[in-house]
Amino acid sequence: MTPLIIVLGPAGSGRSILLKELIENAWPAGKQVRTVRISGDAPADHPAGDCWTLTEGQAVLPAPGTEDAVILVTDGRRSVVDQMEALHRVLHGSTQWQVQRIVTVLDCMLAHRHEVVAEWYGAAVHFADAVIVTRRWEVPGQWLSKYLATYTDAFYPCLFVNLLKNGSLANPAEVIEGEPLRMSHIFDEIDAVDEMEFDEDNLPDEPFDLVRQPDKYFARDDYGRRLISVPDIAETLRVEGR
Repeated sequence: MTPLIIVLGPAGSGRSILLKELIENAWPAGKQVRTVRISGDAPADHPAGDCWTLTEGQAVLPAPGTEDAVILVTDGRRSVVDQMEALHRVLHGSTQWQVQRIVTVLDCMLAHRHEVVAEWYGAAVHFADAVIVTRRWEVPGQWLSKYLATYTDAFYPCLFVNLLKNGSLANPAEVIEGEPLRMSHIFDEIDAVDEMEFDEDNLPDEPFDLVRQPDKYFARDDYGRRLISVPDIAETLRVEGR
């Protein structure tokens, strides 16, 4: 199976800079890394064969080739939850792709300036193994420490890694390698029993179904509405010129 790195983050957050750093320095020399972008959000010179689409909740990815790994970049203006749900449908249990890492690019300046973006990041960090912190030098240190503490104090297992001013990472390989470190288990093979907090003093009195619960951001009510609402940041990005 081809290793797949999924990159989340708003448009203009520094994802292109991160891609360059990962492609040049995260893999051993000689490895071929392919970049797949969402159709309609890709640069004009991006190969059409290296695009994926999302239409009415259905994601379509190009087939793997001879590359050693693929980096899939999500749409920086559309719902991160809608995209992850669609990718989950097509990737979970796939015999072609192996989701190796999910990386979220945290634009400190944008989150500091707009509360709606800071809230939006809650879902993006939930799905992430690694959070790449960009533009931290553009925001007050006290604000950043308090904001990051909302995740570290809640024992989020993901890595928080600084992208330096020159666009480099201290250890690029740690971003793409290692065991899953995300809160979400949508791409993990977990027995339904393992998700239930049973012990000898906490056994159910009635029969129960061994069905895996959906990710909390995917859960819906009887009317099909999401139980957790994530704000739309498209208008904020438009105002910011992104």
